[in-house]
Amino acid sequence: MAITFTATTVSNPSGAQGSYPLDLTAGHEGMLADLQAYVCRSYRNQSGAAIPYGVLVQTDNSPSSNDPYAVELVSGVSNIQGMAISSQVLEGASLGSSYTPNPTPVGPNSRYGYPNTETVNVVSKGVIWVYSAEAIALGDAVRFYISDHSGTLANAFQGRFGKSSVAGVTVAVTGARWVSETTAAGLALLEIDIPGMTYSAD
Repeated sequence: MAITFTATTVSNPSGAQGSYPLDLTAGHEGMLADLQAYVCRSYRNQSGAAIPYGVLVQTDNSPSSNDPYAVELVSGVSNIQGMAISSQVLEGASLGSSYTPNPTPVGPNSRYGYPNTETVNVVSKGVIWVYSAEAIALGDAVRFYISDHSGTLANAFQGRFGKSSVAGVTVAVTGARWVSETTAAGLALLEIDIPGMTYSAD
């Protein structure tokens, strides 16, 4: 049976509608790719800024008064906890979190993410949609940016991914692998397992 989808603009969201826009995007930045075995834990954002979805985060122990589970956007190779994921699972919601995931862009450059002072879902093992600032082929090196490189390479923001080495800007990852390809910058599937990964600054 064939189904035809008609793009529809709804002027009154509270009313009834008979047809819906077709939106079959494969995924979005920071989304889990499937429900295979993965590990996700709740942390806290006390960094003073939003943490975008789909970026690596590390322990945030400065100041020392921070929650022991505080994380911040990755800026080095130590104490990496995992990736901030786009998820409705908020273990810490009962602690006073009032944040509804993904209502409006909160991160830099109009990206979605976790506002300051909110619970952050961090996955340390699994397959996640991430943004690569360059084309990816299976078997390519996995690297992430520890500082903003978008002035040279479009959308190469801190915490995002790529394959090419940039001295003082990227970190090579051993123990992670690309599981999909992209012919240009854009979303790709990345498999991570934080306990088995090692990092080497370029």
